[in-house]
Amino acid sequence: MREAAEGASEIGLEGISIGSLASELGMSKAGVAGHFKGKEALQLEVVEYGARDFTEKVWEPNADLKPGLERLLGCLDTWYAYSASSPFRGGCLMTAISTEFDGRPGPVREAIAKSWGGWTRVLRTELDRAIEAGELSPPLAPADTVTAIESLATGVNQQTQLYGRERPDQTASAAARVLLGLV
Repeated sequence: MREAAEGASEIGLEGISIGSLASELGMSKAGVAGHFKGKEALQLEVVEYGARDFTEKVWEPNADLKPGLERLLGCLDTWYAYSASSPFRGGCLMTAISTEFDGRPGPVREAIAKSWGGWTRVLRTELDRAIEAGELSPPLAPADTVTAIESLATGVNQQTQLYGRERPDQTASAAARVLLGLV
């Protein structure tokens, strides 16, 4: 799965096939095909793998932080750093595949949307907790604030991958604080 995810981060889920994966792994096509029912099944497993990696590296380090502002900022900083660290050869897998499939119907798109939707709910929950606790008063409506801070992560990936910028995560973290009304 790791090799499939690495490849998908570079050339997209559509570029990954049983044959290309077998070639990369030095295995027979039949040997790889035995693990998947077809290309769509392979793609869905890559989505699941990417979501697990994201959860492990972005959510879990923050799960024990105080709910609300502390956890929200921890999640954002960890997320932006994750995107800037190029966790896969082609950067953030989930960003790459969500961009690839955002306009395509079907089960793969739905799996990606479900995964990102879960993350959006986490951010919104923590934002709402921070607002209710009087820790934040963002200038935008909460839904718009979440959209904006999520967009920063996509930008971090692009700045890292496309432009080779160093530390765009720091810029995104500062911008998120502005969006949250902290600066």
